[in-house]
Amino acid sequence: MLVIQLMCVSLLCGHVISSASRRHSLWVLASYISGSTMFPEFSVVLMLDDIQVGYFDSHVDGIRRTAATEVKMDLLQDKVFILRDIWESMKKRLNLVKLRFNLTTGVHVQQRLTGCEVMDGQPVLIMYKDAANGQDADSLMYNMTHFTASRRPDWVIQWDNMKRVFVQTLYSNIYLPVCAQTLKILLDREKRLVTRRVRPRVHFLMKQVVGGAQLTCLATDFYPRHINLTLLRNGQAVDEDQLTGGTVLPNGNGLYQVRKTLMVSVEELRLKHNYTCVASHLSLDNRLQVSWRAEFSRSHRIPIISVPASVALAAGLLVVLLWWRRRRRSKGIAVETQEQQVEPEL
Repeated sequence: MLVIQLMCVSLLCGHVISSASRRHSLWVLASYISGSTMFPEFSVVLMLDDIQVGYFDSHVDGIRRTAATEVKMDLLQDKVFILRDIWESMKKRLNLVKLRFNLTTGVHVQQRLTGCEVMDGQPVLIMYKDAANGQDADSLMYNMTHFTASRRPDWVIQWDNMKRVFVQTLYSNIYLPVCAQTLKILLDREKRLVTRRVRPRVHFLMKQVVGGAQLTCLATDFYPRHINLTLLRNGQAVDEDQLTGGTVLPNGNGLYQVRKTLMVSVEELRLKHNYTCVASHLSLDNRLQVSWRAEFSRSHRIPIISVPASVALAAGLLVVLLWWRRRRRSKGIAVETQEQQVEPEL
């Protein structure tokens, strides 16, 4: 499931928009596998915005509820026929791919992302995107005013004008209304999940490394996933090309995390700049910021000893140790000789 959630984040980051704009989405992430594996031949994950709410596969005759949601899936059982239609369609697509590229044996996978978006309760978009064995195959998008379809360059588009009109009518009059109705049902039952606001926890982390330090801004345990995390140096934003990270990732508990890291040299640490991590989020009335300055910590005094210097230091310590032991031994012999020269009193 984690792989599916990560795939959802990467594919939908450009489509899922915060519920503050009253725009919501329902997505189906489907996989069809040809060949012998331990997984179901066909499986589907239902996503409300970025929350997994349901599951269906070829071993289950119905949609199952996930732990995160309180929706009774019996409300959606009449939509199972659509999932079965997707199943048959993906099977045909993969058979065409295997025939087109002469794929005879082994395991092959067809994946599909399909779903719709509504804004203020009105349908605005429906789309699908197919991939075969990890490679983009074709896609379709209809946003009420524009209808676009594309395929891989090595595929020949076989649609004539009549086929195009038929598909456009199918999506606008059947698929989009059904998807929007299902989305409304889920929103009515899961409004608590998709409209919640969870404040991020922001930390400033410093780790000593050879040649300097790693300064990391970390924001964790926030929802929704949209956040603006900025690293400042003396009040000025650090260029993004100097930073690593920045991808918003699932936190494993229905919330999200993101981090940005800056490499700082010893010379720069000696300048005692002031670094500030700033987070802007829908759950915050004002920006949340955490600061760190090198002069407040001894961590900027990072000793760097070269290999020749290390050898010389070790040799010097060895000489001192041998001198100390020889002196102690000589002192012990002198005391013993003095004791032997003293005559006992009568």
